[in-house]
Amino acid sequence: MRLNGGCLADFARGCDVLAAGGGGYAAATVPMTQVALDTQGPVDVVDLADLPSDGLVMPCAYLGSPAVWVERIGTGRESIAIRRQVEQHFGAEVVAMMCTEIGGSNGPASVALAANARLPLADADGMGRAFPGIEQVAMQIAGVHPGPSVLADDHDHVVLVQADTGDWLERLARSAVKAFGDTGVSAEYVMTVEQARESVVVGSISRALRIGRVLAGCAGTPVVTAVRRLAAEFSGICLMEGKVNLVSPLRTNAAPRFAANLRSTALLDGINGDDGRCLRVEVGHEYLAILEDGEVRATTPDIITLFDVYSGDVVSTDSLRYGQRVVVLALPCPEVWLQPAGLELVGPRAFGLDLDYHPLAAP
Repeated sequence: MRLNGGCLADFARGCDVLAAGGGGYAAATVPMTQVALDTQGPVDVVDLADLPSDGLVMPCAYLGSPAVWVERIGTGRESIAIRRQVEQHFGAEVVAMMCTEIGGSNGPASVALAANARLPLADADGMGRAFPGIEQVAMQIAGVHPGPSVLADDHDHVVLVQADTGDWLERLARSAVKAFGDTGVSAEYVMTVEQARESVVVGSISRALRIGRVLAGCAGTPVVTAVRRLAAEFSGICLMEGKVNLVSPLRTNAAPRFAANLRSTALLDGINGDDGRCLRVEVGHEYLAILEDGEVRATTPDIITLFDVYSGDVVSTDSLRYGQRVVVLALPCPEVWLQPAGLELVGPRAFGLDLDYHPLAAP
């Protein structure tokens, strides 16, 4: 499979669906990616099974505030300096780039980074969706060492961070990115192809593209119909069509650091065929849980996504407002997150919710 400009819009839309309301809008990095594809040519998407076992896989992602990316979209050429530094440090050739986070703006950005580094892109990623933490990746569960992390900005400044744990990597890497101006590219959990085959979420690039193509194929139909089609194709559930009746910021004393900010609760009143129902949505960096009449309908790490009824666009957590009409979709997460270690890292309690994980449940 090759990614070119002709499929970029569908791919970006699929990345937005997998973002679960976080990760920044994929559209923000589409222009940069389009330029990279126009100048460097299409990017080959490869299976890990087709790569040499001792070659290096280099996960990459933009790090920093999505709000800053709107003004400083980067060049996508940061990967050139990072690849050079990684190969020098490990003394081995990088044979593929990997998207760290398929959900949101890092999905299309990974294509630009691969194009400029003249590398194929592995059909895989570290999350299968979006999460806010550097260490919230499948590689952490598999025991891949997080460091060293190599960071670069769009002026070819390069920083190499040595960290013993994912927690320390998070602290040090974000300090470096702050010095870059709150945005930069980071490569961590660099591993061999042999390690990657057992340590990542496979099929992420093709899944995002398939999601985008299903939505494109539903053009002209009501948004709720398109979302039901997605649910049927990807073993998910269309939970409700509703109107946002309340968005209330939430104060929390929860200890987990990902619960310390950006928490709110929203209430959705059912409309059309769902009249009379009410959903409660717990919101963080991503949509974290859906409850109805005290019963849990969906929780992180499953992927909860809201669509605007009129435009069909994904509604991010920071743009959820009173009065919006939305359709709620829940998709199953990658299997790796359902292990005990996975739920500890990205389950509801990791984000300060007093809930255990519940498998997706139809109303």
